[in-house]
Amino acid sequence: MTSPLAVVRSPGLSTVQDGGRAGLGAVGVPRSGALHTERYLVATALISGVPDPRIPAVELLEGTLELEVVRDVAVAVVGPADVAVDGQPMAGGATVMAAAGSRWSVSWRGPGPSYVAVSGWAPSTVLGSAATDTFSRLGGAVLATGYVLVGDQHPDWDTRIGAFHRALPRESGPIRIVDVGDPRIDAFTGVGWTVQATSRSGVRLMPGSLVGAGTIASNPTLPGAIQLTPSGEPIILGPDGGITGGYPVIGVVTTVDRDRLSAVSPGDEVAFRVVTVEEAAAAHARRQARLRSSMAHVDTLA
Repeated sequence: MTSPLAVVRSPGLSTVQDGGRAGLGAVGVPRSGALHTERYLVATALISGVPDPRIPAVELLEGTLELEVVRDVAVAVVGPADVAVDGQPMAGGATVMAAAGSRWSVSWRGPGPSYVAVSGWAPSTVLGSAATDTFSRLGGAVLATGYVLVGDQHPDWDTRIGAFHRALPRESGPIRIVDVGDPRIDAFTGVGWTVQATSRSGVRLMPGSLVGAGTIASNPTLPGAIQLTPSGEPIILGPDGGITGGYPVIGVVTTVDRDRLSAVSPGDEVAFRVVTVEEAAAAHARRQARLRSSMAHVDTLA
């Protein structure tokens, strides 16, 4: 039987997210899900033992999230944020016990989102996922003051206390993209771009030397797709972006580099380079292996 675990006293700009709704594009449902996949999966692993896309987390994009804990739970905060418990600083990137009655403050400091995972939390789901699509408002919730995190604790939840994550080095250099056969790809990768705007729906780049394209018949698309608008402003689709589009797609950002896009801000300079599908897959596999090796528990230390 579910019961309250914590209550939101101040939401900041935050939503309920998980791994999203895979495989429903054919019926018009976007994937949505966590904007920064790696940080989200680290948070889920810290409270469950393995990266689990079924576990919900709060995604904080701005401001301060304040939680009042109702019953003892395990909490993990991953990403750029200052964490305090009852006014005392607390390190992130580890699983700690949140005692009933304690007050947690998670203040976002960027770049990119932070994630708060709470053991046992079981928000309502839509089509098998709690993810909040901010464009269609499908799924979970945009958090508000008074939102209650409800759930039912697993008997051995406290065994995760003491798990921690060694932060991986940040990727640098041009963002990797896969060529889809558009002749403008060389012009796109041959110049630098300035980030104009960002949201969970996507990233808009300032016009460069690329010539704008007209509209085309609507086609299926996916997160990471780089659409070229008639004005010459490329748009890179995010998890809440549309599943069809009427702009030409000139490339697709690799899975391994999509998290980097979630950490850009207006005014940032970005560049791109083409890689093969095989190179993209190999880079993703290496990153996943490093992620697995970065997880540990204090019980395993000598």
